[in-house]
Amino acid sequence: MKRAGAIVQFLKSPPLWFCVLAWVLAALLIAGAIASAAVGGFGAFSYALYAGAAVFLAYTVYSAVRMAPKVKAAFTAWAEKHRFTENLLRDYGYRTIVLAVCSFVISAAYVVLNAVLSVLAMSVWYASLAGYYLFLSGLRFGVLFGGYRIRQRAGSDEKKSYAEKLKLYRNCGIALLVLETALGAAVTQMVQSESPAVHTQIMAIASAAYTFYKVAFAVRNLVRVRRYKDPLLQSFRNINLTDASVSLIALQTTLVAVFSEGDDAKMNVLNAVTGFAVCALTIVLGIWMIVSASRKRKEWKEERCEDGREE
Repeated sequence: MKRAGAIVQFLKSPPLWFCVLAWVLAALLIAGAIASAAVGGFGAFSYALYAGAAVFLAYTVYSAVRMAPKVKAAFTAWAEKHRFTENLLRDYGYRTIVLAVCSFVISAAYVVLNAVLSVLAMSVWYASLAGYYLFLSGLRFGVLFGGYRIRQRAGSDEKKSYAEKLKLYRNCGIALLVLETALGAAVTQMVQSESPAVHTQIMAIASAAYTFYKVAFAVRNLVRVRRYKDPLLQSFRNINLTDASVSLIALQTTLVAVFSEGDDAKMNVLNAVTGFAVCALTIVLGIWMIVSASRKRKEWKEERCEDGREE
């Protein structure tokens, strides 16, 4: 009984090495179960694989939840020893800037990818996407460079920095209206012609999972950044929302290509409605940024005049 209790206690609070071993075994058993199902296996060995995969998958989930606090504590302790990772962990604004740099690199990579595909496939559809991501990369770089220039000019003067960021925020709204032109061209090509890419169901499902993750985090961060009242951070989050909404168009085009039953007319109407709804969102977002920044800059100037009179 004592030995059985010790085993149960060990499984309830497993060490890291045992968790890793269980995760590896779970992966192997799941892969074996999938392979067995693919070839139509129904023997005792196949059933053993299915049962083992189910048991180890359940234990993997349990152990991951159990180990999460320890892993988080260990990672936090390690991160606090290094300046970059500590800032990344503790400073939301710093983390936003770093992620914006990563997003710029990814957007630039998309430009190259779609440009190459447009040449290889002789596709205007890919060329339009390349143009859109080129504008998007330029916008992200412009906001990043603008934020750097503001820090150089304003220094520790928070009021001057805020005014400059409002100006950058307004210019970002204007740029979104220009970006809508490239987006409208890409959407038009999506509606008028089929994507030349060959999509599989696995790729469609993976694309759907990534897109919904991207949209969910874009909306979450857009709401969260409002607490900081930093126009620079809000600019990055608005750009990310626009990028995520365009991913919805690409996802819908992929899903239609994979799962539609050949009614191209109805599918083109659906693509058109979704595409131009995203264009409308971009326009509204750009106008909102322009109006909001102009109003706040006016309030800032009035406050500065009042402060000058008081002095």
